[in-house]
Amino acid sequence: MKFFISSLVFSISINLYAGSIHQCEDAQGNMSFSSEPCQEQSTTLSTLDAKAGKNRRLKNTAIKRVIINNQDDFNQFTQNLDFNNMSEVLSGIQTRRFHGVKLSYLLRQENIQYPASPKKTETLQYFADIKRGNTKNVFSVGYELNIKGKKSHPFLNLSNQKVVSRMQSLGFGKPKMNNDTYNWTWRDGGVSCDFKYKRSQSDSSKFFKYTCSEFGR
Repeated sequence: MKFFISSLVFSISINLYAGSIHQCEDAQGNMSFSSEPCQEQSTTLSTLDAKAGKNRRLKNTAIKRVIINNQDDFNQFTQNLDFNNMSEVLSGIQTRRFHGVKLSYLLRQENIQYPASPKKTETLQYFADIKRGNTKNVFSVGYELNIKGKKSHPFLNLSNQKVVSRMQSLGFGKPKMNNDTYNWTWRDGGVSCDFKYKRSQSDSSKFFKYTCSEFGR
């Protein structure tokens, strides 16, 4: 009898372990983890296949991969990508990709130019200077608001704590702080990236900026 009960418990444990863990976010930016798929009113941020091992990090799974081979591909990417809030920004950040675009591949292309436009608030700003040769290839995207104090804005749907927690759950670790700006930096192969985020009550400038470039050139 004891052997039967032990076998049953072991079988249940194996079945639970063989499932998947889903990281979900509701409309208020609250994260939760469940063995069940996210509800319709929630967003699936990432999924961990338990069979892959206990120490694997959660990975963004619902990101459509984007291949950029030329200027037209890049233009289409910038035209189609839009963000309504910080949750949507973070939903596509990975160490090797930004919303489906593999940065090492993008930075190896030739003659993709997207000059920085004059600084505007509440406008998604892209910049790309990708050339072969001795030029340091760079890609960046940013968004800035000019809001005083605690004044709310639809884009600022996540608190600083939730932004930090989200980045840590995706494996980016603790950020460095400088003048109320959170800064994550990482390297992948020949690419160096950083993500900056600022939402300070004492400064009206609130922004995020994501930048990747080739290093060692």
